[in-house]
Amino acid sequence: MFQWLKARPRQTRQLGLEFRDDGFAAAVVEPRDGVMRVVGVRWCPVRTPDERLPLLRQCLRDMDAEGLPVVATLQLGAYSLVQLEHPGLGEDELVEAMRWKVKDLIDFPVEQAVIDVFALPQSRRPGAPALLYVVVAREHMVTALSSLLQDADLEIVAVDVVEMAIRNLARMVDRPQRPRAYLLLHAGQTVIEIADAEQVYLSRRVLQDFDVGADQLLLQAQMENLALEVQRSLDYFESQYAVGAADQLTVLAGSEPAYEAFATVAERYLTVPTQRFAVDGFDGGETSGQIQQALTAVGAAMRDLPWAA
Repeated sequence: MFQWLKARPRQTRQLGLEFRDDGFAAAVVEPRDGVMRVVGVRWCPVRTPDERLPLLRQCLRDMDAEGLPVVATLQLGAYSLVQLEHPGLGEDELVEAMRWKVKDLIDFPVEQAVIDVFALPQSRRPGAPALLYVVVAREHMVTALSSLLQDADLEIVAVDVVEMAIRNLARMVDRPQRPRAYLLLHAGQTVIEIADAEQVYLSRRVLQDFDVGADQLLLQAQMENLALEVQRSLDYFESQYAVGAADQLTVLAGSEPAYEAFATVAERYLTVPTQRFAVDGFDGGETSGQIQQALTAVGAAMRDLPWAA
């Protein structure tokens, strides 16, 4: 994604950063003897935009990550995914053609957008058109993020999107044998994705906040609504692609109470088994709870490393 920001990565340790409204997650990964080592993770809460740079610099010092090559994901509010039919054009023409296709589908001038695309797998359903996702990012937000990384003296490998970080985790860690559903479960940042490790079939956002400290009946109702949205996505995938059902739902949740609240209702509402993303296979000294909190940053950090080929 966003190759215009791409530099030639070093084949060593790499930093991943995932930015949210209330802070950022950081992870340093390192390939060693064919094994992925997570050598550092942090969650840094941020109250005001002015705190970001000093907190990022402090985080880098604490993690011994100063000057590392970095892959950072945009906040979900900084970009949109628009699904369109693939026009059958080559790469040289595709991005520009999609720019004008999406101009009436976004709520800001297309001249102020950064555009990228990725193709979706071809459906086995007879007559189904080829599809793609157009990533439409607000240029000033991409510029602001890249400036923050440069001000922190980091070497930018790429500015990426959350969906690709999830795909990296599927591809390099989970490695499902068939399409699998993933649920990124953070308050105010919930993504449903279906991938088979190599390809993304579907990605949806659910604009729903939740508070694990709130009234339990309210939390249960919120999780039931989320489970229904997940099941709708599973049903759409099965009918759209005609490759059978996803084999399970894997939940990426930094909060144990949030995962437990969702898993309780998932047993009643979903047609596939649900489990939390397993971090047992990660080498390194970080605890499973720390890694769960920064999983998307871990996925971002894997981009373009040797074992990510």
